Amino acid sequence: MTEVSIDGNRFLINGRPTYEGVTYRGMPVEGLLFNSRMVQAIFDDECEQTRRLWAYPDTGVWDPDRNTDEFCKMLPVYRSYGLLAVTVGLQGGGSVYTPEVYDRYINSAFTPDGKFKQPYFDRLRRVLKAANEAGMVVIVNYFYFKQARRFASETAVYDVAVHTTEWLLSTGYRNILVDVANESAPWWRFPVLEPRNIHRVIRQVKQVTLNGRRLLVGSSTGGGDQIPTEEWLDAEDLTLPHGNGCLPDGLRRKIRRIRETTAYHKRPRPIVVNEDSVFLDNLECAVSEYASWGFYHQGYGSMYRDERMDWTVKPREGDFALLSGFQTVPVNWSINDEHKRAFLQKLREITGGVG
Repeated sequence: MTEVSIDGNRFLINGRPTYEGVTYRGMPVEGLLFNSRMVQAIFDDECEQTRRLWAYPDTGVWDPDRNTDEFCKMLPVYRSYGLLAVTVGLQGGGSVYTPEVYDRYINSAFTPDGKFKQPYFDRLRRVLKAANEAGMVVIVNYFYFKQARRFASETAVYDVAVHTTEWLLSTGYRNILVDVANESAPWWRFPVLEPRNIHRVIRQVKQVTLNGRRLLVGSSTGGGDQIPTEEWLDAEDLTLPHGNGCLPDGLRRKIRRIRETTAYHKRPRPIVVNEDSVFLDNLECAVSEYASWGFYHQGYGSMYRDERMDWTVKPREGDFALLSGFQTVPVNWSINDEHKRAFLQKLREITGGVG
């Protein structure tokens, strides 16, 4: 059984610090949790008009079970490079961002009134099992803003938070961390998922227990310079800043601003960047600030660009073997492009491939 826990600002797996005894260029690595954004690992789409867009090039059809199975088979491989955690979303993340698709596709483990769609949870259970066997942690994200807007009411949001936590505890797996809302920000439809209120959902998740055990929980920020509010920081077990759009100096300032808060001084905890970029200078920066870092590789053909990367310069690859990225669907979960190879090779250099 793989069990994750927190000791101050360090992560433990099965009671021992991660990357025990490891340093990198004189900097401590022990206790960190290197991770990758794999939010589409249980992806599906109920919209008939957009579902066809995710068809695999080699079969001409979309297959959510194939997607999950191929992801699970790669977990031991990622682990061999020193990757210890993956973020998986119950409402996924942006596959492509053209409005006619982004505004229409339906990828959510929940109905509008908050009931479970069982196939999503069946796939998630397979991910938890495979990660457990590989000695890895799954950061489970509950809400993604583009899909959460489909909930019928704020009551459904609270119900989902409680019932999903109950379900995760009931699986018996102990390799779980919770990211309540991917990039809590002012633009969410429901105020409870905005920065001024997200602490309420975090506290609700913390109150759910099974045989005296609860899940460790936080909620990720947006990219740029956003950091959590004091109430948000006070409520969570770990802090999950996103580094999108940050150059190394900006990411450094962001991490340091979190550590300067009253809530952090009162209770130091792990800082886990669980979404950033393909840029390894940010990874090096995070290590130098003793923060865990998360690889985010969108892939070409997604109509996504930010300050450092333009994923629109090439169309989506037409050959399955060449499909780039870990987020634009369909995903080739193998280590098949330059960014994946560079990240995992750097991770092996930093960690020695141990955990």
